[in-house]
Amino acid sequence: VTTAVHNTKSSHFADHALIFGLDANTYEHSTPGKTQDVLEFAEAYVEMGLTSCWGDTPDPTQHTTYSARTFLQPQLNKAAKKDELVAKGDVNPKDFILFYPYDFVPTFVGKDNTGHKKFTEGMVFPTLEFPSDHGILRSTLRYSN
Repeated sequence: VTTAVHNTKSSHFADHALIFGLDANTYEHSTPGKTQDVLEFAEAYVEMGLTSCWGDTPDPTQHTTYSARTFLQPQLNKAAKKDELVAKGDVNPKDFILFYPYDFVPTFVGKDNTGHKKFTEGMVFPTLEFPSDHGILRSTLRYSN
């Protein structure tokens, strides 16, 4: 998807600025041939001339998901006890805001898993108050020129 957006922007909208938010489905610890490593994804977007709100080399521990199956859901073999949340859950840096560094410079990046502009590390979500399985990602960008 990132390549397609980059190619379309380059060929049809070269005189426009791009801000592209996405769930890149990246992992802190990937499984070769099965899941995408967050640092490999960064290498790919940098090669296209893009950068992200996390910079050219994102910190793999900046998780934007923290969820796990419960014993109330199907597939009980995937259910996680409280002490297994990280091992069996989805705790990964999946979300990005991409742009070209010649258009924008990031001045702030923040995450929210509460609905109140704060991120509680180690908190499983969704919750009754925050119904998404991805945190909200926000960034302040300044025009480069």
